[in-house]
Amino acid sequence: MIPSFKLEDIPESVVRLPAFPGVITELLGDLDDDNSSMLALARHVERDPVVTGRILSAANRMLRYEGWPEVRDVYTAVSLIGFSRIREIVLTTCIVCFTGIFCSKRFYWGHSLAVGIGARELAATVNVDQNTALVAGLLHDVGQLWMSYFYPLEFQQVRLQVEVHGKEVCAAERDYFGFEHCQVGEIVARHWGLPADVIAAIANHHMPDESAAKNKLVAITCMAEHIANALDLPCRDVNRVDGLPPGILHTLKLDWNEDHSDLLGAIDARYQYASMIFT
Repeated sequence: MIPSFKLEDIPESVVRLPAFPGVITELLGDLDDDNSSMLALARHVERDPVVTGRILSAANRMLRYEGWPEVRDVYTAVSLIGFSRIREIVLTTCIVCFTGIFCSKRFYWGHSLAVGIGARELAATVNVDQNTALVAGLLHDVGQLWMSYFYPLEFQQVRLQVEVHGKEVCAAERDYFGFEHCQVGEIVARHWGLPADVIAAIANHHMPDESAAKNKLVAITCMAEHIANALDLPCRDVNRVDGLPPGILHTLKLDWNEDHSDLLGAIDARYQYASMIFT
């Protein structure tokens, strides 16, 4: 265990992390703003050349398919694609660029992308905002970024225990850090000013208690992680499903004995597509 380091010391360290993209919290705020306009969304996009490129690419792929000439300005592209798709591209691009700062991106990003996509698909079935679910899924393991950033050697030992010796990840983290990435993630997410439901999902995505499991976004994020592991997205030796936490299926009103092949197929297909674009 890291000597003399305590959970209450983490808030002071969070300020030394790379700056979190402010556009993410702004876009999440716009989701509930009836006055949010297409022009405001276009301005968000224009701030980042990587985001701009992906938006134009997505719009022009659609236009080429329809046999129309390509567009070159962001506002037209945003108008063609629509709010929901634009928000998804902006949020995902900003988060992938942000996590690319960390040395652990390779192991972190594929799993986070799978959980984000799974959460987004699940959200569509239970009346939860899909982009908020996407962000919760993409950031659910952000506590591990903190661990890898400040204590890379200890974090490598955790990964070794998980990947080689088959130890459960939270148990391995407690051995080396004295706390789990879910606890760290909650502190980091609060510092970044993320919405309360997203914070709750990050804090409780592994084993929510009965109260937390009643929160739909928590249940979605937890379920999405189990689905990603069950579908082996991405392919990892550590992927396994030992059983769902109590209350998750009840909150989502899902009967897992029913045929969910359409949902699972959509998650798999969207992940394969997104992984080509964002990884």
